[in-house]
Amino acid sequence: MSADVLDRAFDALANSHRRAIVERLAEGPVSTPELGQHFGFSKQALSRHLGVLEQAQLVSKRRHGRTDVLHANLDSLSSVNDWLARRHAAWERSLDRLGEALAAHPDDQ
Repeated sequence: MSADVLDRAFDALANSHRRAIVERLAEGPVSTPELGQHFGFSKQALSRHLGVLEQAQLVSKRRHGRTDVLHANLDSLSSVNDWLARRHAAWERSLDRLGEALAAHPDDQ
């Protein structure tokens, strides 16, 4: 995932309503009207949230008759998770080194 797409994903996920939409869509596809009713969003608010999520490649929609059906893009979520896992591993290594340094000099504590 490119840095630009990752930035858009984090921007999108910074909003609690958009995180809730992604969580709901991770359970399975849902139509746009159903999603709007579920969250009580106006059409305009839902459209804005979905636009941000689509730009971030976290949500996709497919036309089914006259209605859009929304899907979570779990591949993009995996990319976000992979980035977080790499950061977590780096933090763990740093903390391990700190622990080793502290253990090597117990009198300095």
